[in-house]
Amino acid sequence: MKLSAYILSISLVLILAIGCKDAPTAIPDSRKSDYALYDANGGFHRFSTYNNKKAIVLWVQGNGCPIVRNALADFNSIVESYSEKGFQFFMINSNMQDDRAEIALEAKEFNFKTPVLVDNAQIVADELNITSTAEAIVLHPTTREILFRGPINNRLDYEAQKDFASETYLKNALDAISKGKHVALKKEVTRGCTVTRLSTIEKNKVLNYNDHIASILVNNCVTCHREEGRAPWAMEDYQTVVGWSGMIREVLLSKRMPPWKADPTIGNFKHDFSLADSNARKIIRWIDQGMRSGSGKDTLQSLIFQPATWERGIPDKIVVLQEENVPASKKIPYQYQSFSLDLTEDTWLQGVEIIPGNPKLLHHVVLIHENGYTSSPITDRKLRRFTDNFIALGAGANQSTFFPENTGVYLKKGEKLKIQLHYTPIGKEATDQTKIGFYYHKEKPEKWYYPLSPTNVTFTIPPHTGNVKIMAQDTIQQDIYIHSLMPHMHYRGKTIKMSVKKPDGTVIPLVSVPDFNMDWQWLYELKAPIFAPKGSLIIVEGVFDNTVQNPFNPDASKEIRFGIQSTDEMLTGFFNYTLAD
Repeated sequence: MKLSAYILSISLVLILAIGCKDAPTAIPDSRKSDYALYDANGGFHRFSTYNNKKAIVLWVQGNGCPIVRNALADFNSIVESYSEKGFQFFMINSNMQDDRAEIALEAKEFNFKTPVLVDNAQIVADELNITSTAEAIVLHPTTREILFRGPINNRLDYEAQKDFASETYLKNALDAISKGKHVALKKEVTRGCTVTRLSTIEKNKVLNYNDHIASILVNNCVTCHREEGRAPWAMEDYQTVVGWSGMIREVLLSKRMPPWKADPTIGNFKHDFSLADSNARKIIRWIDQGMRSGSGKDTLQSLIFQPATWERGIPDKIVVLQEENVPASKKIPYQYQSFSLDLTEDTWLQGVEIIPGNPKLLHHVVLIHENGYTSSPITDRKLRRFTDNFIALGAGANQSTFFPENTGVYLKKGEKLKIQLHYTPIGKEATDQTKIGFYYHKEKPEKWYYPLSPTNVTFTIPPHTGNVKIMAQDTIQQDIYIHSLMPHMHYRGKTIKMSVKKPDGTVIPLVSVPDFNMDWQWLYELKAPIFAPKGSLIIVEGVFDNTVQNPFNPDASKEIRFGIQSTDEMLTGFFNYTLAD
């Protein structure tokens, strides 16, 4: 071997060895006690996201508490010094009387340096036994075990304060953790404002399944957790729920279920099956109280589900797609099928219903005009297939897309359509044969129901990089009403939101999905359309996580660009609109 070739080969080996040595690896995490909360500004925080930190530090905040306000400087000083040493800091507010808007005002007035986690249903307060503000609670990053709890220092007392602290309890604990030492749990009483606990108010109320829990499950869970539903197991009866209770408790604490991902404070949507924190708390309390059944018939056993059928009667046209074979495991590329509607004249479409042959397999579909036919009177940019010319978007089990009253989608005589199908393996080989029903208007509707989707196709996401912010936007050239939204990313998507920025600078939030999950994407249909005047910007803002901390990431070592496969990335804000005039 020539000397130059030998040196080159040795260099490559060294580079690969160094690269492998330095490449980050995922941290094992049981996901137990994996608490998740929104912050006062609408951010979302699941504690396992921070399992690469030395510890997670919570400081209990409460609006109007003078000790918290006076101790802010001490807390901020520790945050400034120890964040760069690998600690993750949050405030947490568990006061039942403080809501997100009020906490955000307090944070702005007193210049909080860290996010405030909102726990006014006291789900986490019950887990950590939070009873006083101004208390610091230090959690192990992977087990969430309490390593230290107590005051920051001894500078403050009730109606008294010193210029300087002689004891620095929290600092000492963080120093010990930094050195890998055991934290000395010297018990110190925290001076703060009492957190009135719901558990005290509710202590004499015993919950039971039939009277308090079953109705919550019916409204928020059984849509998927039933035979032939999308979920892997069915909530058939009391005994089944009890058998799964440990898992139910875990997914409620981490807000992994139910999978309605939109921020509950933004937008007012049809078919909303989100679970209020108060109801999550009720289910957890019922489990902790021993899961009494109550008397009477089992609500879940009495439910009757009809076989998948057409919601609005027999469609004008039914298309049965070709059968698709899905392997037991591994990701598969999108499947595509084209078909003709055999239209002998121009036709207006009133709605579409999609019935998956196997709801557990079919993740989502996009139905478009095959020939790329699009029409959008509000933008003069080049329109894109699959994003700007979609007819219907479906995800999950039976999907009905019926357009608003007196609106429709125009179909040309002889037009062909194309459907994109995304399948997710379920652990065994399976097949799907989806049916699509088309409903036509008898007469031309008053308004055209248009699609448009601001999309960014020029971004780059570097390898091993988190919190990459990307934006897409369109300027609209006529007054419109927005009717439905579907913010869309892939596996590296972390958060996404859509908004309207009016010409006068006013911003109207449309939808925010701070805990984005590729497997749970919904078409968010507004109960009342939102007006956007001519000259407004339709803005889509996404944050991407291309690190090993993202459990969905296929490969954090890759540089990521735009692409339609789920292993690529997208930033798209699908929406439907009608012209205001």
